[in-house]
Amino acid sequence: MKKTIGIIAAVIFTVSISTAQTINDAIKLLHYGKNKSAKDQLQKMITANDKDANAIYWLGQSMIAVDDVAGAKSLYQKSLQAGVNNALLYIGMAHIDLLEGGDWNAANQKFESAITTTAETRGKNKGKAPAYILNAIGRANCVGHLVKDGSSKFGNSEYAIEKLNEAAIVDATNVDCFIYKGLCYRKMGGEFGGEAQKAYMEAISRDSKSAVANYLIGKIYLSQQNKTFMEQYFNAALAIDPAFAPAYLDYYSYYADKDVTVAKDYIEKYLQYADKDCNNDYFYADYLFRAGKYQESLNKAKELENSDCKMRVPILYAYNYDRLNDSLQAKSSIEKFFANATPDKILITDYGIASKIFSRFPGMETQAVNYINKEIELDNSKPNQLQYLAQEASLFARAKDYTNQLDVIQKTIALKGAKSEYDYYNLVSTAYNAKKYQMTLDIAKEYITNYQDKSQGYDFYSKAAKRLDTSNTTGLLFEAVAKQNEFLIKDTLKYKQKLIDNYYIQMAYYNDAQKNYIKALEVCDQILVLAPNDSQTLKIKDALKKNIEKKGNNENSTKPAANKKNGG
Repeated sequence: MKKTIGIIAAVIFTVSISTAQTINDAIKLLHYGKNKSAKDQLQKMITANDKDANAIYWLGQSMIAVDDVAGAKSLYQKSLQAGVNNALLYIGMAHIDLLEGGDWNAANQKFESAITTTAETRGKNKGKAPAYILNAIGRANCVGHLVKDGSSKFGNSEYAIEKLNEAAIVDATNVDCFIYKGLCYRKMGGEFGGEAQKAYMEAISRDSKSAVANYLIGKIYLSQQNKTFMEQYFNAALAIDPAFAPAYLDYYSYYADKDVTVAKDYIEKYLQYADKDCNNDYFYADYLFRAGKYQESLNKAKELENSDCKMRVPILYAYNYDRLNDSLQAKSSIEKFFANATPDKILITDYGIASKIFSRFPGMETQAVNYINKEIELDNSKPNQLQYLAQEASLFARAKDYTNQLDVIQKTIALKGAKSEYDYYNLVSTAYNAKKYQMTLDIAKEYITNYQDKSQGYDFYSKAAKRLDTSNTTGLLFEAVAKQNEFLIKDTLKYKQKLIDNYYIQMAYYNDAQKNYIKALEVCDQILVLAPNDSQTLKIKDALKKNIEKKGNNENSTKPAANKKNGG
C-alpha cells in the first residue's frame, strides 16, 4: 500500500517578473509533492492568460503527477491547436507519447525539433538549446506519473543524461539538470545508484539548500535498507525545510511494518504538511490497518468509495480482510481491483498482497506465482528477487508441481551464481520428484564431487540409477551403489543395512547379468563379513559355489559393462 512519490524537480524559466515567482511557487509545490495545490495555482494562471506556455506545460506536468495523463494530453493538444506554438508543449506531447507506450524515435523527433527551434543564435551558447528545454527533455525521458516514476519501460535514459549534461554546461547555476540526471540513473537500475548519488551531490554543490537533492539521496539509502544514511539525508532535507512532506511519508513507509507508534508520528507530520485530498485519507486508512485497527480502516475505505481515489479502495479491503482471515472477501477484493486497474496504475505491493491471498487457496498456486513474477519484473533487487523465487518454489512444491519447482530452483541458482550444499540437495531432490532421472543422476554426481562428505548426493545417485537401470543389467546401478559404498564403508555400524542392500545389488548384477559367479561369490563374502550368520546369504553362497562347480565362470565378464552415456 505504499505510494511511490514522484518528486517533480523544477526548472527556473526566464519569464516576466510578474509571473516568474508564481510559476516558481507552483513548481516548488510539485517539489514538495503537493500536486493538487500546484495544479490549482497553475490553472489560475492559465485562466488569467491562456497563452502562457510555461504555465500550460507545468499544468500538464502536475496532471501527470496525479496520474491524469489523459488530461495532460488533452491540455497540450488543445493549447497547440489554439496557437500556443511553443517548444515546451511539443516536449510535453512527446512525454505523453512515451508514457502511453509510443515509439521513442517518434518522440525523439519532437525533442530534436525543440532543440533546433530554441537554439541560441549568438553568444557563448550559440547553437545550443536553453537549459530549460534540455531539462524538459530529460524530464520527459525519466520522470513519469506516480506509478511509472522510475520505471525502465519508457523513455531513453542515456539520451536524457546526454542532454542534461549539456544543460549543466549551458547554465552553470542550473540545479535541476542534476536532479533529473539522478532520476535517470535510478531509472536505469540499482547498479547505477552511485551515479545517481553523484548527480544529487552536484545539485547540492550548486544549491546547498536543496531539500529535494538531500531527500533523493536518502531515497537511495532507503532502497538499500541503510537506515543510518537514510536518516542522515532525510533529516538534512527536513532541517532545510521542516515542511518537506515527502520525507515524512517515506519515514512512515519505512516504519509502518517495523514500529507502528513511530510510523504514526510520521504519518501525522505528513498529513500536516501535505495537500488535503483523498490520497492522504488513503494513507491514514493504511496507517489504521497497520495499527491493527482493521474495522476503522475498513470504515475509512468505505468513505473513499465515491472519491477520486476509489480505484485503490479494493486494495485497502484486501489487506484488512486478509489480516482478519476472511480469505474469500480478500480474494474478491483483490480480483475487483485487478479487473478495473490498468497496468500502469498497479504498484508492486499490489502484486505482493495478491500473491499472498491467492497462495491461501489450494489449486490457485499458478495464479499466485503469476503475481510474484510481476514483482520480480518490477523489483531489480537481487535479495528481493531471490525471496520471490523462494516463494514460487514453495508454492509449486505444495502443489506437487515439481517440474515448475525445478525450473524456479534453476533460476534461483543462476541468479545466485553459485550452488551451496542446500542448493544441490534442493535441486537433486526436486529433479527426482519431477521424474527427471537422468538430470538427477548428473546433479548427484556433481553433488558428490563438491560435497564428498554428504550422504545425500550418493543417495540420489543410487535412487536415480535404480529408475534408469530397472533390470540391473546395464551396469549403471552397479556403478551407483559401488560409489555409494565408498561413502558407507566409512561407518559400517551406522550404514550396515544399506551396505548389505547394495552388496545384494552388485551380487545380483554379477550373477544374473554377467554370469560371473566368482565375482558374485566375492560380494557374497563381503555381506557375510557384515552379517556372518545370515541364513539367506549362506544359502546363496552355497548356490554360487555349486554354479561355479557346475557351469564354470564367464571369464570375459569380470567388470560391469561400460555405460558411455553416464561415464561408466
